[in-house]
Amino acid sequence: MFENVSIIIPFQTDHGPREEAFEWIKRYYATVMPDAELCLGLYNGSEINKAKAVNQAATKATKDIFVIADADIVYDPEIIINAIELLKEAAWVVPFTEIYDIPKQATKYLLRKQPKWPLSVGIDECIKVNWIYEGFAGKLNVIPRANFEAAGGFDERFIGWGGEDDAFSHAVNTLCGKFVNCEGRLFHLWHPPAYTDTNHNNQKLLNRYISASGNKYETLKIIKERDDSFIKNQSLQLETFNSVPNSSKSKICFMILVHEQRELVKDLIDNVRNYCPNSTMVLYNGGGDQALCDNLGVPVCPSSRKLERGFTTIYFLETMEWLEEMGVDYEYLINIDSDALFIKRGYEDFIEKQMRDTDYMAVKLRIPEEDWYIGNELKKDLNRWKNLFNVNPFYGIFNVGQVFNKSLVKALLHPKRKDKLKSALLKTISFGSDEIFFVNIAKELGFRIKSYPNKTDEMVIRYRPYITLDEIVYSLNEINESWLFHPINRDNKDLARNFIKHHGSEYGTKRYRSKSFPWYESNPEAFMPSIPITSSFGNEELIVRSGNFLIHYWKDPRTRKWYKSETFAKGVTGTPVWNETDSGRFEVVCKLASGGVGLWWRDNNQKGYPWYGPSLIISQDVEPIMLTQLEDGSTLLICKYGDRLGYWTSE
Repeated sequence: MFENVSIIIPFQTDHGPREEAFEWIKRYYATVMPDAELCLGLYNGSEINKAKAVNQAATKATKDIFVIADADIVYDPEIIINAIELLKEAAWVVPFTEIYDIPKQATKYLLRKQPKWPLSVGIDECIKVNWIYEGFAGKLNVIPRANFEAAGGFDERFIGWGGEDDAFSHAVNTLCGKFVNCEGRLFHLWHPPAYTDTNHNNQKLLNRYISASGNKYETLKIIKERDDSFIKNQSLQLETFNSVPNSSKSKICFMILVHEQRELVKDLIDNVRNYCPNSTMVLYNGGGDQALCDNLGVPVCPSSRKLERGFTTIYFLETMEWLEEMGVDYEYLINIDSDALFIKRGYEDFIEKQMRDTDYMAVKLRIPEEDWYIGNELKKDLNRWKNLFNVNPFYGIFNVGQVFNKSLVKALLHPKRKDKLKSALLKTISFGSDEIFFVNIAKELGFRIKSYPNKTDEMVIRYRPYITLDEIVYSLNEINESWLFHPINRDNKDLARNFIKHHGSEYGTKRYRSKSFPWYESNPEAFMPSIPITSSFGNEELIVRSGNFLIHYWKDPRTRKWYKSETFAKGVTGTPVWNETDSGRFEVVCKLASGGVGLWWRDNNQKGYPWYGPSLIISQDVEPIMLTQLEDGSTLLICKYGDRLGYWTSE
């Protein structure tokens, strides 16, 4: 029942009644919530710092749901069950509306009894407090770990009594969503009052949180000022758009939903920057790894949280809302998923041309067929959708590549509409609402809608099957108007994914051309690294052309330093491409300065790892793009000749 719950309790001992009550409280949790993980934050000495103790306990926690509780309260465990249920819709929950003080003698009596629920004292023996104010979120709250960390935990600059609970409440409400109150009673054990002077700095700091409340950017600025160990270990992103190019040539902003595989997220960012160089982009981290998007140089929506597959449509509205609050300048907002990639430039011009006569555009926009799966999902929650848009008929689209102009975004975020739309998306039982929601809302609001115009759009932006290498090569050779492809298998060894990276080797190797690498030369034409591989040795390895020589480098995974292995070839030009075969053999292909293409190989099963070659494998003047091994064991080389691509294979 509570297997995924960590109970976070801050405590400072008095070596007296407080400690006696706390020992009873620990036994109480062991009795009534035995499946929960109990995490204690103990602060010693004269300095009172509840925030630091909460964060200390949180760093010990391993579960996904935090119950943050004062050390002197008890409650019916049923209110936690109710709160967890509410977390399906709420960002966090304050699961009580009443607090009762248990008097001194009743507390002493209770502590002599075995901990259990119901308590051994009656409510008529207790005194109901009358100081609970609107918005109070202290004493006990239930919050997903992800949202606790998104808000940076508690601000440890609150020293002494007061302010830390309210500041945390403002931060979470702003960054993750407002808390939901549900009925419940807390019972407060008696202990002698603690006498301490109020820290006036606490009120000043709290006032700053209050002033920033509702403004995600300003709230994050306050949080990022902290230098305590907890905040340093978290993945808070406070990146401005000042460093993101905002060209007058293009007013496109991509919102990208990602959820795993950091290296692939990096590749996607590089891909967008290369093929849509005048556009901006932002990320929404919909996965469970809060550090996934750290230090990638792309702003991350602070509302990011783990989303359930098929129920991700809310990320659109939350990202739109955040961009509006940040005042980001764009004309067209486009969603792409983490398994989409561009294969060439031209998409920006295509969008600006197509959006001149519409407000919304999507792939495969139509009145769908009767047996459409998502259409049947819509019908499961028909009454909810009928309150928002006409369902007879309704429109369907394919999710990836939806384009919104700014006026439509502003209409979606209208104060009288936004909360209603968000509520519908959070409560719906319809799987895949991203393929029905915005197109029908746009139509209902009187905005112009249209489908992507080219027949090939539906071929290259689709649900399944995965895009193949042959399809990409064919598109580059034969189809002028195809830019964005989906889905690309997220497997690093996928041929289509690897080809896209190699075809855009300029952006794929850009990060390896900086001064921090041992092969760097001041003349950028004098050297060219290959796309790296992770070898069977467990190392990241690559080949560098330096002048007219080929040199092998590898990185020690322990020290993370690069080492030069040996120079194994001369008389080369261009960019080397290479691969490791299933048998562990390194194969390298590069243009020869004398003409044609040469092959070198290293036998990793032979002592000393000797290199062999070159062997002239192509006599024509072609540019090697990618070398790989196919499932049947044969070698495939893709080269560019003129403005076309071709295959070369060997047994």
